[in-house]
Amino acid sequence: MTVHLYLVRHGETEMNRAQKLQGVTDAKLTAKGEEAAAALGDLLKPIHFDAAYSSDRRRAIETAKAILAEHADAPALQEKAGLREYYFGGNEGMSNMKLMRKTTKRFGVRAFAKMWLDAPQFRTLVRNFHAMDDTGQAETLDELIARVRQAFAEIVAANQPESNVLIVAHGVSLSALIYELAPDQLPVTLLKNTSVTRVDVTGDQWVVRGVNLTAPKQILALAGPAALPADHA
Repeated sequence: MTVHLYLVRHGETEMNRAQKLQGVTDAKLTAKGEEAAAALGDLLKPIHFDAAYSSDRRRAIETAKAILAEHADAPALQEKAGLREYYFGGNEGMSNMKLMRKTTKRFGVRAFAKMWLDAPQFRTLVRNFHAMDDTGQAETLDELIARVRQAFAEIVAANQPESNVLIVAHGVSLSALIYELAPDQLPVTLLKNTSVTRVDVTGDQWVVRGVNLTAPKQILALAGPAALPADHA
């Protein structure tokens, strides 16, 4: 029997809009982020959620609550620190552009190009995040994956077979799970705000059913024909 995980990246924040490394910084949603979260909640109405989790950062909590507000039978939201975003250490709040310049200056243009062109990009990207933190506080790839896998294992263990579980977290932390399960399905630019990824867990088998979905028809198709109303067909 299978536990169905619906993974959602939080809505837009001011730091997203400014293209800054957000990490564990506790940012809230913009008006656009709030609207997108509410719209996703309305879209997901046909799916009954038996449990709901988010990281303990405001942007994830606000997104999860906006989604659950559209469900009359919504479960109580449970917050898990293990679902937090990647910790960038001393580079928290740095702009993406500044990090690119820092990487290029330290390692050269070829190393920067390798980050985006060589597979698997996610591994190289996270290792660069760690290498570029002069304070040594940023998570290593192994630390990130271990933390995320433990959080997800705890969630699966706490839920009954054939349950639908909503999990709202972050771009890098959710990507870490996808990288472990199906690296070829992970977009180079990782996950979009309020995108949906579905993972099914049957015993020890974890299967990715869809990644980074934003189109209504694609999202609802994950739940089967009964959840696909005519106006989304």
